[in-house]
Amino acid sequence: MSVTVNDLVIYHYEKQPSDFKVGELLHNFNGNDYRVMEDYGRGNLLLMQMNTGMFVVGESVEAYERYPKDEASTAENIQTGIEWGSGVYLGNDISSIDFKKLREDYGNPPEPNERGEYEIEINETLSRTETVKADSYYEALAEVKDRYDRSEIVLDAESFVGVDFAPKGRSR
Repeated sequence: MSVTVNDLVIYHYEKQPSDFKVGELLHNFNGNDYRVMEDYGRGNLLLMQMNTGMFVVGESVEAYERYPKDEASTAENIQTGIEWGSGVYLGNDISSIDFKKLREDYGNPPEPNERGEYEIEINETLSRTETVKADSYYEALAEVKDRYDRSEIVLDAESFVGVDFAPKGRSR
């Protein structure tokens, strides 16, 4: 069976108001269903394709109704679905997805305060491993905490392992 241009249906699309909710099931016009996992604002959504489990960030997601261009809109011929400007396909291995980075990249940036200033929090991470001989893990943990509280263990520049910059008050 061959398909000709005359067999193709050309649709008229009408943008619909959309207020996507986390957990909502959305349908696109390619026949796939997606669950909204996170809403980053500005039409950017983290979606999970239901039949594959693949995660995708849909950028500029919009809801539409469509019906054949040469017909009037009726309850029988109208279809509702979503379209997006571009998609970033992340795979379906949830352990390999950096959700924090997605929120930073696709979320709404903070607004400045009334003086036009932004508060950026600098958070340094210091880390060191202590080895303790003890009869149990809990005894070893208590010993290290006690030594730290008495300032016998002091983390310094040599303990530096990383730094993070984020708007003040934003969760990391």
